[in-house]
Amino acid sequence: MNKTKLSLIIMAALTSGSAVAAHTFFNDSGDSLTIDGRFEARYQDNGGDSEPVWNSGSSRFGLKGVKQLDNDWQGFGHAEWGYNSGSNGSDIYDRLLYAGVEHDKYGKIAAGTKQWSTFYDVAWFTDMGRTYGTRGSNVYNLSDLGISSGTGRAANSLTYRNNLGDLKYGFTYQTTRTDVGLAGDSTATLKNGIGASVLYPIAAGLTVGAAYHQNEITDINGVIDHFSTQNGDTARIGLVGLNYSSANYFLGMTFHTADSWEVVGKDTSAEFFDSRGGELYTHYHFNNGFRATFNANYMTETDGRAQGYERKTFTPGVEYHFTKNTFLLWAEYQFDEGKDKWNGAEFVNTDDKLSAGIRYYF
Repeated sequence: MNKTKLSLIIMAALTSGSAVAAHTFFNDSGDSLTIDGRFEARYQDNGGDSEPVWNSGSSRFGLKGVKQLDNDWQGFGHAEWGYNSGSNGSDIYDRLLYAGVEHDKYGKIAAGTKQWSTFYDVAWFTDMGRTYGTRGSNVYNLSDLGISSGTGRAANSLTYRNNLGDLKYGFTYQTTRTDVGLAGDSTATLKNGIGASVLYPIAAGLTVGAAYHQNEITDINGVIDHFSTQNGDTARIGLVGLNYSSANYFLGMTFHTADSWEVVGKDTSAEFFDSRGGELYTHYHFNNGFRATFNANYMTETDGRAQGYERKTFTPGVEYHFTKNTFLLWAEYQFDEGKDKWNGAEFVNTDDKLSAGIRYYF
């Protein structure tokens, strides 16, 4: 979508209905349109001989609509675009696009070109870092970071979510995805993407969850290292997690195990191997507006095919919130103790990294 078309959408949203909340607009029938997003300016130093850069970080703009239907049904839709600037390039790209229907009894079903999968219902527990983190769960894999594989913003997908009392559950199905970019220049076709999740609150503020996703891999094209299986085999990943939240404190933990799941390995090829790993994210928000953050990530291969590939990072951070979770300054420093950078002969340690920025949620 070009910038002119996006501007027209924004103007139409801002001039429709009457505002009864900060960015939510209603008509006389109770239908609503919500505008949300964030602006960000980010500074990054990736260490080594690289030059520090400035970019737009994770800036984005979204529209959410709800339509009142008969018999207590609701229709809904969500579209979201990201914006790249600086070292990220200069373009607008689609992040989310889906629509569906929802009923208190019968659940929520959605179809879209990109939507958060049920796998991410658990994976988000530790996906809370401003720049770094989410390196041990394998949720952001392939060249598009979990879109085609279905563990992040699942491409070409149907989702269903409902609950049995306090137990929440969901399912994801993805249709065929062709010419999927793997790490490097390799491609493949992914078929029959199937996933599921369950979540249960075991105490006040404390939730446990489990998720699963799989894809059938066919039409492999290009160089794929350490992938000894053949076309038609299935890549699988399972995840368990726990999160606890209170007014000032948050803790999330996840652990995964995977079979022939691709991770970004060498600079010029794709790495498929069995793996296991875990993530931890925590923060404490002080009453004076400061927030201390910390995340840790670990992943290793478990089948001997990846020549000692290992991710191991520790990332402390500090933030100052002028308005809590709305306008903030932040900084993170990632200590890398693993061996996940290919130097042409073996995996070696990656340089430590620094990132800082200013972010405004609207």
